[in-house]
Amino acid sequence: MATITLDKTTIKAGETAVVTFTVGKTHTMSTLNRDGVRTVMNVTITGGTIGGYDFRYVDALSTATTQAYQGIFTPTANLDRTECTIRYDAPGTANDATSATFIVDTRAPTLTGTPTIGNRNLIHANQVTTISFVFSEQLNQASFTMSDLTIPAGMGRLQNLRTTDGGRSWQVDLRAPANLAANTEVKDLQIGINMAGITDVAGNPGTGNVNLVTYNIDNKPPSATIVVSLIPTTSDNDRLISIAITFDEEVTGFTADNIDFSNVHVGARPGADRTGALNRSPDGRTYTLTYTVAADTEGATNTVRLFNLNTIRDTAGNAVAVNPTSNNFEIDARAPTVTVTMDKERLTAGETATVTFTFSETVPGFGDTSIVMHGANGALSNLRQTTADGRVWTATFTPTASLSNARSQISVNYEGIRDRYGNGRSGLSAAHNYTVDTAVFAIISATVNGRQLVLQYSDETALDPDQTHNAPNDAFVVLVDGVRNNVTGVLVDAAAKTITLTLDSAVTRGQQVSVAYDDPSTGDDPQAVQEATTGNDAASFAAKPATNVIPSPSAPDASNGSNGSNASDALDSDYDSVPNAQENQAPGLLRPDGSAGLDGDGNGDGIRDSEQVAVGSTRDLTLVAGSQDGKLIPGSNARITELVRSDAPASLPKGMEMPLGLTQFRVGLSEGRYTESFSLYVDPATGATGYWVKNSAGTWVNLASAPYGGKMSTEGGRTRLDFQIQDGGQYDADGLADGNITALGAAAKMPLSIVGQSPQVESHGYWF
Repeated sequence: MATITLDKTTIKAGETAVVTFTVGKTHTMSTLNRDGVRTVMNVTITGGTIGGYDFRYVDALSTATTQAYQGIFTPTANLDRTECTIRYDAPGTANDATSATFIVDTRAPTLTGTPTIGNRNLIHANQVTTISFVFSEQLNQASFTMSDLTIPAGMGRLQNLRTTDGGRSWQVDLRAPANLAANTEVKDLQIGINMAGITDVAGNPGTGNVNLVTYNIDNKPPSATIVVSLIPTTSDNDRLISIAITFDEEVTGFTADNIDFSNVHVGARPGADRTGALNRSPDGRTYTLTYTVAADTEGATNTVRLFNLNTIRDTAGNAVAVNPTSNNFEIDARAPTVTVTMDKERLTAGETATVTFTFSETVPGFGDTSIVMHGANGALSNLRQTTADGRVWTATFTPTASLSNARSQISVNYEGIRDRYGNGRSGLSAAHNYTVDTAVFAIISATVNGRQLVLQYSDETALDPDQTHNAPNDAFVVLVDGVRNNVTGVLVDAAAKTITLTLDSAVTRGQQVSVAYDDPSTGDDPQAVQEATTGNDAASFAAKPATNVIPSPSAPDASNGSNGSNASDALDSDYDSVPNAQENQAPGLLRPDGSAGLDGDGNGDGIRDSEQVAVGSTRDLTLVAGSQDGKLIPGSNARITELVRSDAPASLPKGMEMPLGLTQFRVGLSEGRYTESFSLYVDPATGATGYWVKNSAGTWVNLASAPYGGKMSTEGGRTRLDFQIQDGGQYDADGLADGNITALGAAAKMPLSIVGQSPQVESHGYWF
């Protein structure tokens, strides 16, 4: 019977085995080709090959009945403990044979799967964690020792190497250093295996060095920096705040609730005002939060910091220990404001004033075009920045010459003015008031009381105090109710800038007075009103109304029973210089149904004019001060202190008629008002086309016309003339911005054909 034997039962990498075939004496196993190479036939081999050159007849092993052949078995590479056989299946059955099973193991042991480590982060001294790993096959346990493992020096030690299943699955313990220093942070430490030092059961050694696991030694708390910045937006006074918190390593557990806003003194807090959620970067190190600043808030000192630090931990589990604080940041969602001041509130000839514009903050966009002057009465120049922070600007104001108590305002138009963050507002700033008084020999008031008529000149006037340099009595013409009242004395008070005229007869309350001056000669001479030091004569002036300042009689005391308890029984209940009896003759406005209105209610408001300080009437006209379409403006405190009528001037412009003559009135204004509105009711039969006064050039103008902000209308069967006069303006007869308006004008008519007549055509002036 045939046999097949091998000289090894296990063949590892790098080894071969001798295979012996024993067959019958007369059997032929192989053929020999011409190159001397035997070809083995009918042999099935697993796990390797038998080389042709190595197959040979072995005489020493042959017997009388058998013959032996031998070959070299070379195992297949990279087989992992495979059970193999060699089978010879010749024709017939006498020489068939199969070898015993043998092992071919030509593969080196390797790590398989992914090694695991119980805790990759060691944060305490002597902390122990277990590393588990598996080889591709069982090892020769004796070949694998601690010396085959590598670990960075001083970074802990390995101990208790062991197998859990007889040599394929293994564990080893990693212990942190016993003297672990505080704030130690070493990342990605590697533990390796020297594979060349170990063998499998068959004895195949591993190759090279392989990394087993990485670990970290980390007991250093994470730290952070906070940067806060403002994000401009396209809307005025609207800002976003961006907060960026950057940690030096990945952290978890950080939320918006860890941001402390207690030192943000103004502005919105995160929450409902937050424009977005807390954003986390992919590496877990940077977090950002954006929120809106509350409108109209600003503050220069603001910081944010972190708190509730124990919830913020790195991947090793260390909590943030140091509380970081952001950079200081400024919050500004408030538009700038400006205050306008002048170093002179009243400017005289030859003077200039410094105008100062003080802004609440830096304004790079401020310039000449932003300055608004109402009735400038002068020019502004040399606008310049006077402080390094850009908050204070100054300019020089030069007044217009020959103006008498002209009242003006200066303000700033906020449009186009922005602070450095783009905040702005619209409209005008609060206006600053000033007065230009550059006229010489300008009479700013004329008052009469009894026999004394006082002419008050402007501050620019320097009257010659020498009484021998004075005008004669007859240079002044004073008319009282149209009748001349001779001047018996002229007294100059240079310090007070007044000339007091003594009249021949005393003026009584309610009489209308005018005064005119005619320089006695054409040249400069001592017998005239003269300027001190120069000897220049004052110019003549036409008739001016003088305010009758004789006080009203005291109201009767109703408590003594002299006139009963009804105030309307008083001589002049509203103290407007018109007796009640006269005011009660004013015709009332027709009612909507055409019926007659209440007598004495000239503006149709249901109250007798004699009972209202802002409404005054005569039989022919009714004046309303503080008027809105003929009725009193709610809350107005205007009061009429004088209302008198006089004859029309003898000389009027061509075509002008004054059926009611001149009307002079004096009105006290509410505090804080500089311009007052008036309504004058007259009979339509007068043909009045407006309320006419003279301007500073002596030209008659119609204040009840659109160019002057007035209008004419019909109400209740009467003609109503609406107009405005500015305190201290050119239509205020006393020329003083003193809270009182004195006017001398007329409800007059003129043919429309000559409206707009040029001054060259008519020497008396022209109309508008």
